[in-house]
Amino acid sequence: MRPDVPSLEMMEAATADLLRLAFIEIRFLSEELHDEASPQVVAARRKPVNAIAHICHGLPGLLAPQRRRHLADGLRYLWRTSNAAKRRWLRSCWDQVGYDHGWLTQSRPELGTAAPED
Repeated sequence: MRPDVPSLEMMEAATADLLRLAFIEIRFLSEELHDEASPQVVAARRKPVNAIAHICHGLPGLLAPQRRRHLADGLRYLWRTSNAAKRRWLRSCWDQVGYDHGWLTQSRPELGTAAPED
């Protein structure tokens, strides 16, 4: 049994919070490093930036007034197609803002829909 889908207002706020946290984390990870930083360190910081950007790239469009009615479906698709690492990041962000994500995270994932681990 899956928990009830929250109100549109709650999903909108959680999505906006997710984007806010993503921008903060991307800004931190893309901050210029000291000159002595190795290319490996720079490359290691780029990977999570790309993963976060990949997770969030479609979310602003779902907040557009003419598309908000599709927000629940968009979040379901995001969850269903995210690999375990991306799902951990999503849960972590939603936990930080106190969003009850059980309607997504406690539902049975559909077989073969999650992306492979990066």
